[in-house]
Amino acid sequence: MSHLLSHLKGQDVNIQQTLLKDYKPHDFKITNVSLEFELDPTITLVTSELKIERINKKSSSLFLQGEELGLKSIFLNGRALNPSEYEISEKGLKIKSIEFDYFNLKTVCEISPKANLALEGLYLSGDILCTQNEPEGFRRITYFIDRPDNMSVYEVKLIANKKEYPYLLANGNCIDKGDLPHGKHWTKWQDPFPKPSYLFALVAGDLGLIEDHFVTRSGRKVLLQIFCEHGQEERCKFAMLSLKRAMTWDEERFNLEYDLDQYMIVSVGSFNAGAMENKGLNIFNSALVLAEQKTATDGDYLAIESVIAHEYFHNWTGNRVTCRDWFQLTLKEGLTVFRDQEFSADMNSKYVQRIQEVRQLKEAQYPEDASPMSHPIRPESYVQINNFYTSTVYDKGAEVIRMIHTFVGEQGFQKGMKKYFELYDGQAVTTEDFLNAMKLANSHFDLNQFKNWYAQNGTPTVSVSGKYNKSEHMYELSYQQQNLNSVHKLPLLIPFKIGFIDESGKEFKPKITTEGQAYWDENVVALKDWEGVIKFSNVVSNPVLSINRSLSAPVHLKTETNLDQDLHLLKYDSNHFNRYEIGQKIISDWILDSATKYSIKNLDVKSNSKSDDKSEIKVDSKITNAFLEIIKDESIDNHMKSLLLSVPTDAVIHQRQKPIDFVNTKKARDSYSYQIAIALESHFLNTYESLKDSTRGGFESEKVGSRALKNLCLSYLARLGEKYKKLVFEHYKTSDNMTDQFASIQVINMFFEKDSSDVNQEFYNHWRKDDLVLQKWLTTQTLSSNENLFDQVYKLKALPEFNQSVPNFVRSLWGSFARNLSMFHHESGKGYDILANEIIELDGINRSMAAALAKTYRIKTSVSDKNKALMDKALRKIKQKEDISNNLLEVVEQILNS
Repeated sequence: MSHLLSHLKGQDVNIQQTLLKDYKPHDFKITNVSLEFELDPTITLVTSELKIERINKKSSSLFLQGEELGLKSIFLNGRALNPSEYEISEKGLKIKSIEFDYFNLKTVCEISPKANLALEGLYLSGDILCTQNEPEGFRRITYFIDRPDNMSVYEVKLIANKKEYPYLLANGNCIDKGDLPHGKHWTKWQDPFPKPSYLFALVAGDLGLIEDHFVTRSGRKVLLQIFCEHGQEERCKFAMLSLKRAMTWDEERFNLEYDLDQYMIVSVGSFNAGAMENKGLNIFNSALVLAEQKTATDGDYLAIESVIAHEYFHNWTGNRVTCRDWFQLTLKEGLTVFRDQEFSADMNSKYVQRIQEVRQLKEAQYPEDASPMSHPIRPESYVQINNFYTSTVYDKGAEVIRMIHTFVGEQGFQKGMKKYFELYDGQAVTTEDFLNAMKLANSHFDLNQFKNWYAQNGTPTVSVSGKYNKSEHMYELSYQQQNLNSVHKLPLLIPFKIGFIDESGKEFKPKITTEGQAYWDENVVALKDWEGVIKFSNVVSNPVLSINRSLSAPVHLKTETNLDQDLHLLKYDSNHFNRYEIGQKIISDWILDSATKYSIKNLDVKSNSKSDDKSEIKVDSKITNAFLEIIKDESIDNHMKSLLLSVPTDAVIHQRQKPIDFVNTKKARDSYSYQIAIALESHFLNTYESLKDSTRGGFESEKVGSRALKNLCLSYLARLGEKYKKLVFEHYKTSDNMTDQFASIQVINMFFEKDSSDVNQEFYNHWRKDDLVLQKWLTTQTLSSNENLFDQVYKLKALPEFNQSVPNFVRSLWGSFARNLSMFHHESGKGYDILANEIIELDGINRSMAAALAKTYRIKTSVSDKNKALMDKALRKIKQKEDISNNLLEVVEQILNS
């Protein structure tokens, strides 16, 4: 019995685990699917005709999953079955006895898209009918073997009112269409490639459209279409450009060509996830399609480019080769995240892209790995698979793929990918199959030890220390790896990219002398044991090491360096990612040390305190001088400079605290930022003024970076109070793009809250009818550190435009509220209680979103005893909800019992 079930034993809950070790092939296989939909928002009639083959000759009964279906009729080989021959339950349909090895099964079911608030299966998004079937939504459409290892060829006919639903879309190619009496019409779609049911999609609606074409490297002309709400067509153009770039890149980098005659993207307003890779018909959250500079930030543009590419890349890594079961989710997601990261790095700045990837990893996945929700990238059990669409499966999964790439190199990785498709195209496979392909293509790859990354949870910690022998010109690097959170205790194969930097700041490459250690051109050493020593010769002076460059392994790194050595790396390291990392370490070290001193002395330092305040802990002049040199350094591009000067987020700093001290850490963080603003004030102002006009318009990389630096300077200057109030408000008024306007509203709400009402009201009045902009604005309304925020969030919820059933609104208000750590973790417990109430309400609307929001409490194991007690009270309140969903119950139980 699992850890979770042992806690649930004896409780009155309907919860059941699925175990990886229990996997076995299904007794039957559906080879061909013919579907007909008579579409209507209230009642849709679904006729399903299945060609089925018996795989296990000993099996006589067939069970098909189905939920909330109204069965109208059922036929086996053309004969209507009587009720005694089948059973219907809440989970599906069982045909008691089947004597045929090959047979046809026809069912007719009624479903109600309008009543489907779960956003799984066929549902209504505004006036658009659309589907979301990953992972288990198809069973809400018709009775089926709804698991990924059943791959079938589909033919689909859609019928609907032509005026209300002029576009009728499904997977594959449109092979026929026509008109019907009474104002109706129909289309027929055929997908020649076998796929699992989770990739099935349909969309029906009155939509806007932009079109383009792409000519593949073999000369095939592919029709590209992006559908959206009428009036939003202009906002789709960047998405179309991103799609064409992704198609070109996948041909050039991976030699993968698109395989259908058309490729469609549909933008919908209500969507639980970001997007879905349904074969040839991607359904997207509108936030990841629609963009123009007056409504979208630079961050929005970068996200759109990345996710458009991600879903397109799934065509091969996810669709053509898919998962055998949901335990293998990282097989497609980790690999495809890695591919979209590589695409974004090639389209933009390599170092900036890598920093942003690692920020996401450290702010989301590292805390997940340290929490009760910790799990391997390929878990061994689950209760609700929806709860495993996690940063671990996606982001850590991508890091595991990146480590393979590091070990085998680009050429070896491409050989492995080629072998992967040769062996498994058209199949549902496992992570072991992917590793096998890599091993077959790269004989030196240590597969046996590396696969531990797939089975072990937790973020490893690697401690390193160095010893220099001047007389022999030798350097010994000692390491020790440990993983306190991991259930399994096996040493991992860890690739460490290392750079040696001498006293003058020059980088050199010594010779490795440790027997059995590989040492590649990229300066990569493999850490194989719990502890070891790696020796280097030809080391002419005592070096400072740049370790784990570009985060070559997703680990916590502990070093014995002092401030002077860290500052040496910050100044001279040629790897800009590691310059950023060491800068973040320097700042975090100061903040954590100061937070401890504040806690001991009980000092009260405010973010706008006077620099000569006797209670203030001074930032070392060495630190301020180091960052002064960065802002003055014209050789560093503006985007990189903005990152180097940024302060680590609370979420990252807190990972080094236990228990977390929310109050004093915020004081220290604010004090650091204020002192840097004082020390670099003239340089921040001069940089801001020099960039003020040159950043207008355009999404070119240079302008994106300049806007990032300009707005960082603005945020530092705003910390100096009234002196820069006029500048900040003028920034808002003169902005010609959403990036600048959004940045100024954030600054106003953080540092000039008393004067913010007019700006916020003006912005709200102007954009209240534009959901995407309004959702962005909502995130800025939760930044306050005042207790009036607890009342403010309810006022925001009461806005007529706010819709609790739309996931983007939930994320923008309640997700942002939970990220305001000082208020969510308020000593009164109000933050915990407010979110608990919303989760209870949301569980009756959208169980997946409720469970996702409940994961906010996973930080419980890292907070003080007082906060733990308050969290437990809120979690018990959620658990007492009548008819609590299994999705939510699983999350709450895991955290409560931690």
